[in-house]
Amino acid sequence: MMNIGLLMTYNEADMIDEMMEANRHHVDTIFVLDGSDDGTDERLRRYPEVELILKDKDVVGTGRVKDFHRQALLEAAHERYGTGHWFTLMHGDEIFHDSPRDIIQKAEKQGAKRVNWAVMQFFMHLSDEPLNTALPVEERLSWYSPFWVEIRQFKSSAKSHYGQKHHQVIPEGVGWQPYCKMPLLKHYPYRSPEHMRCRLELMQVRAFSGTVSEEGIYRETFTSAYKKAYKFGGDFGDFELSKQGNLLSMLWRWRKLVKR
Repeated sequence: MMNIGLLMTYNEADMIDEMMEANRHHVDTIFVLDGSDDGTDERLRRYPEVELILKDKDVVGTGRVKDFHRQALLEAAHERYGTGHWFTLMHGDEIFHDSPRDIIQKAEKQGAKRVNWAVMQFFMHLSDEPLNTALPVEERLSWYSPFWVEIRQFKSSAKSHYGQKHHQVIPEGVGWQPYCKMPLLKHYPYRSPEHMRCRLELMQVRAFSGTVSEEGIYRETFTSAYKKAYKFGGDFGDFELSKQGNLLSMLWRWRKLVKR
């Protein structure tokens, strides 16, 4: 049984090597859907784990890439390796905090078919101004707001198939049984003032679905919808797997972090 990465990238050349060095050992192989014009795909081709790179124009033409376009990657992976494997959804601006391989082993023991991951959204805090852009991203940004929860791992079957819904992150035909906890990953959507401006401009023209931003580059929390920011000191404190309760209690706790 394999762990296959399905990676989406869009103009991540400034971070793609840092992401790959951190994440590539978590998967056996990687299938990529890329919409970049900044050399991201050329960098990805250097890594032996990257087995296939599809360009967005070859999958969607002139349209906008959406979540369900992972179907092209899923089909390619099933054609090469068959069904019954685990898939881990990856992005060019995210780094896993917990190990997807370890989580799969635990999920298998529980009979789980899907895993909810909690996203820690890193951003440019008021105390960061001015930002030292010479540092790696993980050293450059240390403030985060606990953000959304999303299924990022699933076990495929012969019935697994993406429909036509934009926010359909995992395919239909995946078993309903969830893993009992929420592993964590780090998301870096905006990594410098210039990167933020360029990314927002490009998203208006053509891009993958992006993270909505508010006015202001340096902030107290990532967006006004989230109540609190924390400074990362090597672990995520009470959010760590070892300190979590069951999945339902964590989902309820996560919901309370958002202003409504």
